[in-house]
Amino acid sequence: MLRPLFLLLLLVFSLSVRAAYFPLQSQCDGLKQLPVGTMTGSCLGLLADNSMEINFRKPRKALELKGTAQILVTDMGGWSPYRGILWLLSFESTNYSKLLSAKPLLERLNLPHDIKLGNDGFIYLGEAHQIQRFKLSKSHITEQQTIINDLPFTAEGYRHPLTNFVFLKNNDLLINVGSASDNCDLSSKKSECKEASWVGLRRYHYNKATNLWSPEFDQFATGLRNSIALTVHDSGTILQAENSSDLKDADEPYEEINIVKEGGFYGWPYCLNRRFNPEFREDGCSHPNYQEPWSLMPPHTAPLDMIYYNSDYFPALKGQLLISWHGYRVVGNRLVSYKVDEQGLPLLTEKPTFNRDPIPPATQFTQHEFNPKGGSSSDAQHQEVISHWNHVKGLRPEGAPVGLLQLSDGSLLIVDDKNKALLRLAKGEAYKSRSEKHEVRKISGFNYSGQSKELLLQQCSACHTELVSAPGVLLNPENGWLRKENGITVLERQLTFGVMPPTGKLKEEGISIILKAVK
Repeated sequence: MLRPLFLLLLLVFSLSVRAAYFPLQSQCDGLKQLPVGTMTGSCLGLLADNSMEINFRKPRKALELKGTAQILVTDMGGWSPYRGILWLLSFESTNYSKLLSAKPLLERLNLPHDIKLGNDGFIYLGEAHQIQRFKLSKSHITEQQTIINDLPFTAEGYRHPLTNFVFLKNNDLLINVGSASDNCDLSSKKSECKEASWVGLRRYHYNKATNLWSPEFDQFATGLRNSIALTVHDSGTILQAENSSDLKDADEPYEEINIVKEGGFYGWPYCLNRRFNPEFREDGCSHPNYQEPWSLMPPHTAPLDMIYYNSDYFPALKGQLLISWHGYRVVGNRLVSYKVDEQGLPLLTEKPTFNRDPIPPATQFTQHEFNPKGGSSSDAQHQEVISHWNHVKGLRPEGAPVGLLQLSDGSLLIVDDKNKALLRLAKGEAYKSRSEKHEVRKISGFNYSGQSKELLLQQCSACHTELVSAPGVLLNPENGWLRKENGITVLERQLTFGVMPPTGKLKEEGISIILKAVK
């Protein structure tokens, strides 16, 4: 009896969601151009978002169906299990300038994230607890089956449940198993981490005769907190970009680029940066199998995908490593590239630098040298492919790039989960900052003043700078922290169940003050 009402509410919700981006009047290779800074000779266009009658909730990665004008998109549906969707987007042509339809192919998925095409023609889809595969015939799923079904996942309190995977040269599967916690809750009273023995990467061996993988797995590598960014170079080099622990310090820890080797231990949760041991942690940097990072990346950039670019479309990027920086702090929200050697390893230099976004009322970007705790003799210097992607009131939201996909023509598709959009980096004239006016969403439904404002600024603004510059972007009932999931607001769930802030759950008194500000 309740299903018609639920469908009606879902329709109302989908129609009420506003687009996060404000396109310009200019075009970017057939798409509406966005006011985002890009490298010379390129522009960023809006390929798809919820202004096009889609109901994206939290899109993560995409797969182009070559030879068609269709793209598959994984949508987590939020952080609650079994609300995910696999979308099939159909376009008029392969320049993707006109969306014809958006169809849910699979629903009630468990936090779907990664999607890849296998050498066997199957499409492989990673959920929090399993990997399944299938084929498409006339936009319908066929030959669907589960191939891996023993991934560790518990619905409550699991911090890094998303499944990412790569196929090795012999077709073995290497699968991410993220940590259930941030830093294993280490303290002066708890120095041992039982998680450390199984957090990292699993290898499942391929059987060519059956085109299946052994149900048994090897623990290929440990000490990797969350391998959402993972790739294999043509030479066989396996690279991982590490999301390090959420220390409260805005300048620490640095993120890592690791060369993954069988049997290697990569430090989590005992050893950060290259050889930095935070308080209350045993000396994991002296572990007999410890592998020091190949390179560090700036702190809190949150790398969420990495690919090797191999097209002539962007000559300046050919052969380089691309990494999406999803982080909400002032050095995140970027797409960067690294020049690499013949093994696919980023080139090292003695004094790399990085840029920080301005925090209003400041307007200037600033440059800083690497200065990690534990020291470093050399690290890789990145180049900014998409750079000016910080929030600017009335102009653009803060970018949140996740999935990267090289399209058939060599242009780049970028999935932005926070702003519920698919973006395309193409050839064109780069956007240059200029004065533009757009409607700015005001705060509704929250009393952002007094103690509630003070607590949010103290606990959350280091990661969510919008609380300083544009709090209405986060504190809104449509697609922000005030929207309800399973009967409670996202804000209440984040505070009550200890998901945020990363430094630990607020005291009950503080939680009460914040929640009472909800109108």
